[in-house]
Amino acid sequence: MSSQKSALDANTKKTNFHLLKALTPLDIVTIFYIIISTLYMCIGASKLQDITFHILVRMAILGLIGLLVFLNHKYSNSFMSFLKNLYPLIFISFFYTETSYLKNILIGNNLDAQVAHLESYLWGCQPSLIFAQKMPQAWFCELMNICYFSYYLITSGVCLAIYFKNRAESFESVFIIICSFYLYYIVFALIPVAGPQFFFEYTEAEPPYLFGKIMHYILINAEEPTGAFPSSHVGVSLILSYVAFKHQKLVFVISLPFVIGICFATVYLKAHYLVDVIGAFISVPIFIAISKFFYQKLLPLSKTSL
Repeated sequence: MSSQKSALDANTKKTNFHLLKALTPLDIVTIFYIIISTLYMCIGASKLQDITFHILVRMAILGLIGLLVFLNHKYSNSFMSFLKNLYPLIFISFFYTETSYLKNILIGNNLDAQVAHLESYLWGCQPSLIFAQKMPQAWFCELMNICYFSYYLITSGVCLAIYFKNRAESFESVFIIICSFYLYYIVFALIPVAGPQFFFEYTEAEPPYLFGKIMHYILINAEEPTGAFPSSHVGVSLILSYVAFKHQKLVFVISLPFVIGICFATVYLKAHYLVDVIGAFISVPIFIAISKFFYQKLLPLSKTSL
């Protein structure tokens, strides 16, 4: 009798679906970012082209979030839980490139001239131009490219490692990572800095080794003139190190040399000014604190199991 009652309760739980009550903090902050950036887009509609496309993409993403929430409720299993709790990793690249589309709404011109002037004032030179000149060795160039490339692997790798070690402990950590991405993207849209590669119009010869060739292609063909200050590559890498240190010590130890390398590689490869790296170090504790605050405020709103 008790087993029949349990089965009946489970079926009732599955049929009583309310979308808003089923949203998790990660869903809510993603939806909030989409709404805020869409409103900002609408404010600058007169300066933007193809705004309809961007709005339609946002509607599609919102629809996909709703579908994932419903499917996770209806077919509660390990695969749906995995997809539901890590899906924003699929969208962060799109949202990053989109900051190039949004960055000149309030400030019409990029601020690279001012940042480059600050570089000269602080260091007496342009570190992003001098670094590679002082260290032109092919092996060192390859090392810098390996470190820069590792950013893409560390981002997903840390999230996956934490999730599979202890799913319950991973929710806040993944939220901090994703929320920090969104915070960086908001800053990029408000403070337009393209980076030395674009400001100095500097194109290096293709490096001789594998990762140099890969990163040369990415930086020349896939990078957008956006998101230089502060460096999200450095900032997110440090945040990943923070959550890995808390929950996955082995992953922290393995990834730490690459994270340190990323701090140098961003300047060496002219993706960022040295000021951007310093700005990233300053932003990390601020963004972690903001993300934790949002998580604690949004958690009570979630009426479903994560």
